[in-house]
Amino acid sequence: MMTEKKKNGDCFGDTIRVSSTSNPHMLAAYINTIISEFGRARLRAVGAAATNQAVKALAVCRVDLVTAGAEIVCVPSFSEVAIEGRNRTAICFDVELRWPEAAAV
Repeated sequence: MMTEKKKNGDCFGDTIRVSSTSNPHMLAAYINTIISEFGRARLRAVGAAATNQAVKALAVCRVDLVTAGAEIVCVPSFSEVAIEGRNRTAICFDVELRWPEAAAV
């Protein structure tokens, strides 16, 4: 798992690059840290195995935040990235922290 600084076309801030060998629990802890501090994060995965690790990490992240009374919203999108001189399609997950609204009295 690595982060890279914002480039043109990215939605915001650092992008967390997820690989097929990323540990979902460690990734979830990192996502929780980022969204707790900034309110949102962006993950990018290239390939089925990396996407699988990202989705598992988001599920773990959600469980951790629900116990604190928060929820995450995840919006998937596609992005083109150059890897070793070749264009590849990546799937990006824009993740935002949401707190439930207070119930009307």
